[in-house]
Amino acid sequence: MIITCGNCRTKYQLADSAARKDEFRVRCKKCNHSFLVRKPGTSSELPPHLKKQVSTKQYPDNPNCKVITICNQKGGVGKTTTCLNLAASLSLMNKRVLVVDFDVQSNLTLLLGHKDARSFFDVINTENEGKSLSSYLVKTKYNFWLLPSNSKMALLSKKHMPNENFEYMLRDKLLEVKANFDYILIDSPPSGDFYTLNALLASNAAVIPVPCEYLSLNGVSHIEGMIKIINEKMNHKIDMHILITLFEMDNMIGQVVLKQIKNKYSDKVLTTMIDKDQKIQESQIVHTAAIYYSQESIAAKQYQQLAYEIDKLFPDLGFQH
Repeated sequence: MIITCGNCRTKYQLADSAARKDEFRVRCKKCNHSFLVRKPGTSSELPPHLKKQVSTKQYPDNPNCKVITICNQKGGVGKTTTCLNLAASLSLMNKRVLVVDFDVQSNLTLLLGHKDARSFFDVINTENEGKSLSSYLVKTKYNFWLLPSNSKMALLSKKHMPNENFEYMLRDKLLEVKANFDYILIDSPPSGDFYTLNALLASNAAVIPVPCEYLSLNGVSHIEGMIKIINEKMNHKIDMHILITLFEMDNMIGQVVLKQIKNKYSDKVLTTMIDKDQKIQESQIVHTAAIYYSQESIAAKQYQQLAYEIDKLFPDLGFQH
């Protein structure tokens, strides 16, 4: 039988006798894409989410929408804080912003006051009901929109990772709403698994928050490796940028690590740096974006500066398949 890679369309001849199961997974030698193959004569019924995936082609892509994943394999680096405050700052610039909480811990959703709201898991799980992604979005008090997370998000990878093209689930659903936004920011979990891969393949840029601590460099290296593989083997282009967070000017170790980061990543390091600021911690306690909590907050002002830098950095950046 002849099998075809769903990513690069390379065809392979495979003897029927080599297929011991009705359904099995293979990996393309050309692009390294993994996909399911079914023996001739077996059921060709697709899983529900893949049927819907085909139908999303009716939605035109919006090349003017910038999709940015906030990611780092290490936790506690300021991913959620960055996602919240960057979104609020972009919104103050009259940008149409959607934030996607793709972290099973749901911290961003909790900070925005939408605990137990429907999540991306609910979107996928109810696709046969014909509801658009837009019906699951909630408007926040900061004039940007949120696709929440909830406890059921932990089931998403268990249920859908065995399916073909699982890594494009988020990308394909976002096509339904991209025409309505200038920016989509994705808050990803501190890991390099199903969720981060989905987020990166839905994005055309990644911002990696990095405190000036030695162990934080390991998290950057892991994400950098993922992005390199995606750029080289999956026909997708992601621009990587590093954001220095929780910076302390009088910390000598921090100064040394900062120099190492700049030496290694040079032009990938964003000009704006976010200082360690007690006002940020206080704002989280009262579930408020820093700029709305205290206009005197140094970090809040820096996030506003970051929004301007991001907007200048990606003025014409379009989604690249």
